[in-house]
Amino acid sequence: MRATFGRFRDQVGTVVEAATGLPEVFDGPVLWVRFDGGSDEPGLVAGRFLEAA
Repeated sequence: MRATFGRFRDQVGTVVEAATGLPEVFDGPVLWVRFDGGSDEPGLVAGRFLEAA
C-alpha cells in the first residue's frame, strides 16, 4: 500500500492490522502500516489515505 497523505505520504508499506479503540474521527478504518525502509514500528494511517502500490 502507498500512503497518499500526511507524514507517511508516498511511502510504501504493508498493512499489519486494523487499529481498534480509537475515536471515530475518520470515515472508514484506521490501519497500522509497516513502511518499507523505515522504522520497525508500524504507523497509523486512515484507510482512505492508502492506495494500492
